[in-house]
Amino acid sequence: MHFPKQFLLAKTPLKISPLWRQVQYLGWWLSLAPEVQLIKVLDSNDKTIGLIIGWPLFRGRLLKDGDTIRAASRKKGLAVEYEEIAGRFLYFFQYRKKLAVVTDAAGLMPLVYSPEHSTAASTPAVLQRLVRLEQDEKICNAFAEGKRETWYPFGVTPYLGVRRLLPNHRLTIADGRCERFFPLPGDVELRGQPDVTIQDVCDIITQWVSENVKALVNAGHNVAHLTGGFDSRMILAASRDLYPRMRFQTIRQNDTRNRLDCHIAHRIARKFDLDYQRLEFIPPDTEEMKDWLIRTGHCIEDSISAFCTTARVYNQHCHELTGTCGEAMRAVFWYPGDDQLQELTPREFMHRVEIPVNEVTTDLCRKWLAGLPPGISVGNLLDIAYIELRVACWAGPSMYGHDITYPSISPFSGARYYKAILSLPEKLRMENMLASAFVKSLWPELLQFPVNRASGLARLRFLSQEIRRMLPIQQRDQVKRILQTIRRRKPEVHGRFQS
Repeated sequence: MHFPKQFLLAKTPLKISPLWRQVQYLGWWLSLAPEVQLIKVLDSNDKTIGLIIGWPLFRGRLLKDGDTIRAASRKKGLAVEYEEIAGRFLYFFQYRKKLAVVTDAAGLMPLVYSPEHSTAASTPAVLQRLVRLEQDEKICNAFAEGKRETWYPFGVTPYLGVRRLLPNHRLTIADGRCERFFPLPGDVELRGQPDVTIQDVCDIITQWVSENVKALVNAGHNVAHLTGGFDSRMILAASRDLYPRMRFQTIRQNDTRNRLDCHIAHRIARKFDLDYQRLEFIPPDTEEMKDWLIRTGHCIEDSISAFCTTARVYNQHCHELTGTCGEAMRAVFWYPGDDQLQELTPREFMHRVEIPVNEVTTDLCRKWLAGLPPGISVGNLLDIAYIELRVACWAGPSMYGHDITYPSISPFSGARYYKAILSLPEKLRMENMLASAFVKSLWPELLQFPVNRASGLARLRFLSQEIRRMLPIQQRDQVKRILQTIRRRKPEVHGRFQS
């Protein structure tokens, strides 16, 4: 089996395959799959002060292998330009005379590490090429309770002694020490700022996303998914001057929600004369699903894993534009009244983030919450949780599953994007108007089509979706928890993987 898009960091060079290359930096060896780009960070004297691997977007360009970023200054070893970088990447640099690493702002290029062995890699699957790993049955069972999907938040993995580096944390490889670098006590991002308006934040984000979409399209990566939801609508809005050069697609499946996606996407495409097609979902066989799970190190098992065959057959050989992280604009874990709420218990918090509640998960949750600075608002806590726990621990690891060389790239994600959202007063975020303001400012005609809703007589075809939207979010979440209890699986089924 080969491992596209992956890497290994160790004290000695190790080739996972003959095509992998080795790069030495600060006494360590990076082994990279051939498609992983390598960018140097230089100081004013052209000295290398950092390495970036992955697919970074920077100042209107998708950087490619051999490009450089010149740092104006550094803060605790990290170039100040870090906040301007979007895309999927890892940034290695020297911190207190040791090799350190941070992920991109959402952990979309994940890294796992073994403090005991002073090694790091893209997934446990690659890490096992160097060290022997054992399944952590306690963790596996704790996070599988009653859920159709399995993913591992709080920086844990399904293996003993293997951790995941979360966004906003700095890892020093030699000693396995992991420290939060954002937000810190006293940071303005602990709470929304009272003088910031929706228009202020919208101006920052529309410029950011539009610049990143343009960078991808200009580099030849011009395929975007189109659904009935807000995230793909925002990407289309940011593509207003570029869409004649782009292709849009929807994967067609036989379920109500997907039929609604196809219905809305088709109407939008016809109205605005988009180059659009529907692609039929191709069910995977058992072996291909098994390979997908192995490549991710069994760190995620979700509906996305069923797309492994579809992704391979319809491989566009480019970075497809994804709406991942667009959700951050929509107060995704919030309930009405959260702008006034002073605190959440661990149990309430895990219900919001859709994490099973038991003794193991509660202990991990308490530790993660304790790592946040005092004074953080409930709203900012929930939005940071979306980034660090949901995106980084769910969307991130899934990148390695598909047997294709180009990962999708989100034009949203980046430190500048998230800080802009966190600056918006909680009361305004509670109104959930930021996404619609984004579309209205770039391509208001797109709002003629309701988001995730049919219109006119077509609504009769999607009554279940209409009824679901009528339920308050608290009730929808409660139904989910009841279903999880009904579906509760026996712990022993999670002893199934050996990779």
